[in-house]
Amino acid sequence: MQREKVRLFLQEVALFEGLSAAEYDELASVCRERTFAKGHTILYGDDPGTTLFVIAKGSVKIVVVADDGREHILGILGDKDFFGEMSLLDGEPRSASAVARDASTVLSISREDFQGVLRRNTDISLKILTTICQRLRHTDRHLEALAFLSAPGRVARVLLDLGRNQGEKTAKGTVIRTGMTRQELASIAGTTRETLTRVLMEFQEDGLVDIDRDTLTVRKEDGLRARVV
Repeated sequence: MQREKVRLFLQEVALFEGLSAAEYDELASVCRERTFAKGHTILYGDDPGTTLFVIAKGSVKIVVVADDGREHILGILGDKDFFGEMSLLDGEPRSASAVARDASTVLSISREDFQGVLRRNTDISLKILTTICQRLRHTDRHLEALAFLSAPGRVARVLLDLGRNQGEKTAKGTVIRTGMTRQELASIAGTTRETLTRVLMEFQEDGLVDIDRDTLTVRKEDGLRARVV
């Protein structure tokens, strides 16, 4: 990506909103473009935390991996989302891994290069802190669900969260187009693919959701909320 295109792209990233023209130029000059094939691990949990990544194209899943190789998805990020932000503040090792869900292009900015921008623009630091707080709250709710909710309760909560964050309101209900596989959805809900399929079919039979090949439509949000137990 040419430097001018990088600068224009950075202006569309919410994290960098409000920078001066000189600061956009400075950031563009230190961004490194990297491409990853589908399934490639961009960073591993416990790697040294020295870089911020911004997704220019594609999507990335943030995961924690158990000792036996099983992965649990904490979140899925798309264009103009960012990850690795904690390293900009504390320089500590990564807390999770990031894996390309499809062919993806990211811009990386080293902690050292970004320090000057952070010092001159406290708004960015505040945005990063706000994002960290939001993600920690989400993780807390997620862990609470895994610990205390039944499998249908976990699936219902995931669907409600996806509908709230990514859904499109229509006359038929809230349409969710995430591009996620059933296995990825099951991983987020902390269950198996087979259990997820069974629960989704039960929800559909009860008129709570409609299931199509590429979409899920939440028809009755109140009914789903009642299943969060």
